[in-house]
This record gives sequence, structure tokens and C-alpha cells, in this order.
Amino acid sequence: MNRLDHCIEVLSVEKRKLNLREIAQILVARYPAVYGGLDLEDLGKKVGQSISNHIRSAKRKAKISKVPNGKGGHLSGVYKAKQKRKKTASEKFPQVSNLYTGKAGEYGLLSELLFRGYNASIMTVDEGIDVVASKGNKYFHIQVKTANCNKHGKFQFTIQAKSYKSNNASTTFYVFITRRLIVGAWRSDYIVFQSGEIAKLIATGVVASGKQHSFLVQYDGSKCLLNNGKDITYHLNNFDPMK
Repeated sequence: MNRLDHCIEVLSVEKRKLNLREIAQILVARYPAVYGGLDLEDLGKKVGQSISNHIRSAKRKAKISKVPNGKGGHLSGVYKAKQKRKKTASEKFPQVSNLYTGKAGEYGLLSELLFRGYNASIMTVDEGIDVVASKGNKYFHIQVKTANCNKHGKFQFTIQAKSYKSNNASTTFYVFITRRLIVGAWRSDYIVFQSGEIAKLIATGVVASGKQHSFLVQYDGSKCLLNNGKDITYHLNNFDPMK
């Protein structure tokens, strides 16, 4: 995805009008690996150029539109996503078994890690660790959980307490993969937790203790929320702690 694709996605997910600085701020928060560290003013200008070129070249087929100012003109530097058509039957997620979904998630994460410079492989035998990755002479053990959204638009994940306890270490990470339809295309997002962060969620009651730990994830615009509404957006597509 390029900068324009990211802008279209942000406006489509937010479902409201945004100015260039607001779009830039969301891009930095949502895609830290791409836009992290960039000056917001400069990024806002580049966003404006990308959107203007898109509207000018795509015309009626543009996926972004200017916002009227009520006086026959448009608000400067303010945009919104054009309303999408209703989903068709072909856009419904195909019904496959959890075995297919789980394995697809593992290979999806493997690809993402390779793009980020990790040497990664899937474990032949699953004993609580699905993927082993290395980078800079450091090794990381990863358990992968993948889910499609339920009828309420949420994603359910569970970790067995026994498995968590036996694999709890500073080099162990849990990656929750959510699969959803955005702007007519299927998208996978990666929610990355270090094992110790899971322990904090359990200790603070965000995640209940017991024989298994349950994680219910939902999206609210550009925010990613867990269980009782805890904001976990920081962990969305953020692999920085894995170093």
C-alpha cells in the first residue's frame, strides 16, 4: 500500500471529515514503521498532494472528496471518504475451518516478519510456540492467534493459561491477527504483545485469570480496543518491541 492507499483507508475507517494534520497524525499512529519520526507538517503537505492528485486524475471515480463549506466552495485541506456501496455476497468472508484460518495467519505473519528483516520459520511441532524469528543475533518465540470478525464486528482470541505459563519469557511474543474488509479489500492487522505485557493485563484485571485468558478486540475508528475498552492502539502493527 502506498501513501494514497493509507489515506483512503484512514478516511474510510474514521467515517468523518479530517484535515491534513489529523490525517497525518493518524498515519503516524497507525503505521509507525512507515511514517514514524516524520514531521507532521511535511507529512500533511505530502498527504495533501497525494489526495489532490487523486481527486484530479480519478474525477468521479475518486474515493476521496472535498468537503463543502456551505458557501458554494470547499473547506481548505479538509477531506472525507466517499460513501461505499453496500457489501455484496462476493465480499463476505469465505467460510473455512479454523485450521485454515490459523495456518493462514502463521504464514501471513511469516511474510510480514520477512518484510521487516527478520529471519523467521514456522515450528514443525506446536508446543505453544508457532514461529521462531531472529534478527541481529537475537531470537524471538511467537505464538500466533488469528480471527475473523464475528457478527458484532469483534475478534475473539484465547490463550491457554498452562501454555502461557510454560512459555512466559522476555523473548516470547503473542501476535493477534485480525482479518477484516476495508475499502473493498481484505486486510490483516497485527497486534503485538510481549509476554510480560500479557501478565500486566491479567494483573490489572483487563484480562481475566483462569484456565484460559480471553481477549476480545474491536476497532473504533483508528483506535484498537481490548475487552473493557482499554486502548491498545500502541500495539497495532508495532513490532518495535521485538528487538
